[in-house]
Amino acid sequence: MLMSDEHELLETKAETRQGALNILLRRMQSESDFPALSEAISDINRIASSDREGVNALSNTILRDFALTNKLLKLVNVAYYSQVGGGSISTISRAVVVLGFDTVRSIALSLILFDNLENKGHAQQLKEEFVKVLYAGMLAREMASNAQVKDAEEAFIGAMLHNLGRMLAMFYFPEETAVIRQRVMENGLSDARASVEVLGLSFEGLGMGVARNWGFPDQLVQTMKVLPEGKVRKSANNIDRLQTLAAFSNELCEIVLGTPDADRGKVLAKFMTRFGDSLAITEKQLAGLMEKSMQDIAQFALAVKVNLKQSTFAQQASKWAGMATVPGAAPVPESDPDSTQGEGPEARAGLEANVLREHAPILETNPDENASTPQQLTSEKSQSILTSGLQDISNSLIDDTVSVNDILRMILEAMYTGMGFTHVVLCIKDGRRNTMSGKFGFGEGVSSLIKSFDFSLAEKPDVFLVALQNNSDILITDIDDAKIASRIPAWYRQNVAARTFVLFPIIVKGKPIGLIYADRPGPGEITIPEKELSLLKSLRNQAVLAIRQSL
Repeated sequence: MLMSDEHELLETKAETRQGALNILLRRMQSESDFPALSEAISDINRIASSDREGVNALSNTILRDFALTNKLLKLVNVAYYSQVGGGSISTISRAVVVLGFDTVRSIALSLILFDNLENKGHAQQLKEEFVKVLYAGMLAREMASNAQVKDAEEAFIGAMLHNLGRMLAMFYFPEETAVIRQRVMENGLSDARASVEVLGLSFEGLGMGVARNWGFPDQLVQTMKVLPEGKVRKSANNIDRLQTLAAFSNELCEIVLGTPDADRGKVLAKFMTRFGDSLAITEKQLAGLMEKSMQDIAQFALAVKVNLKQSTFAQQASKWAGMATVPGAAPVPESDPDSTQGEGPEARAGLEANVLREHAPILETNPDENASTPQQLTSEKSQSILTSGLQDISNSLIDDTVSVNDILRMILEAMYTGMGFTHVVLCIKDGRRNTMSGKFGFGEGVSSLIKSFDFSLAEKPDVFLVALQNNSDILITDIDDAKIASRIPAWYRQNVAARTFVLFPIIVKGKPIGLIYADRPGPGEITIPEKELSLLKSLRNQAVLAIRQSL
């Protein structure tokens, strides 16, 4: 909270503030992790603000980070999200369909911030700060309806970002932050004045400047403003209500952490009076919302491996909510996305014996004996991911609210994550032009790759046309193999770098409707054991069923 004259003083020197921000940004950019953090958050914000990008782009951005994907899927399957449709979700695409774009976005943003702001020597202090800001976000989400805020997920993000500047300073400028803390304690300065004296910019200014650089919309940047002291007037519009709610939840967290038990009643009464005109909520209602938020954050803590019982803030918040102890939750089953090993000879033989000979032996190729095979998911892990994907899709097929495009995205994502392909692309027939055209897919740079897939169905039979005409699932282990080189079309060689790929045609009522393409860069890098092959075929068959149901 700021005194009004102090607030005016800190707001007068715009050029000085911008200069200080630029200096601090340059210092942060020099840290190895800040550019990656900025890119990840900026990508998600760009997708959220774009009219052309959506579910597929968000899923692709999340899937680029295996650890983020794993933690996010854990979170959407815990108790909180199971109440709103989660509880059995194995793909990011289905998470977006079930929980909504904004919910998945807010989970991803919170996980990205946590993962990138915890790996330094003062990690415990940062974790404590993160527990506090995450709790503020949870509380703001619970209060959104009561506060007449239109979007509960905006309330969550706004409250979580409210103290972003302080978190960034703790992480990137720990020595200066220690000096700021000392001046606050010894000289009685506010955080704002002390941070201006030491950094040349307030925590608020640092957070707002970075948030703008990351592409957060103005209504969320404004939630980071510190409200002047005194009674908070009733908000006139949604942006003001977001700002008030962010301030309420974060100020509450500060007094929860810093108030002795004996003074709790007096301090809370003063706090409720401050916000009484702007938020219609009683102390009893607040206690109930605090308890709910504490239970929600316990679920989140499991996914990011934070022990709330070691958190001073969590202990205090539990007391304020009238809870006997810090809540716990049943452990989420551990899954290790990095647990990999190469496939053995039997797995490689399974593909050679079953895929091509079953449908199209003329196009069978043999991998170079000296070709390198990258480390892959274990067969057991692949089967688990593919099987879970099948269950996700089966549930979606009987849900009239899920579109065929959403189902097709789930199918591609299950293939992509389950087999560790580099790219997966879905092509759909354009009947007017008699072509197959790329629609969407997964993998690094897939947007550019999709544009390469636009080929005529009237050309001489190449590997793609043979797959479609014969309803054949085809693996090409090396496009330069002498037996197959002439069947690789020129458009592919000119535009696609991958030397090994697999094709799964989508045939509906005897007519080619689509094609699923998946690749890896080097020859011989795709091997599909027999059980995985069966699961991949089942996924393709669900694509057929989804399209047939939509006709």
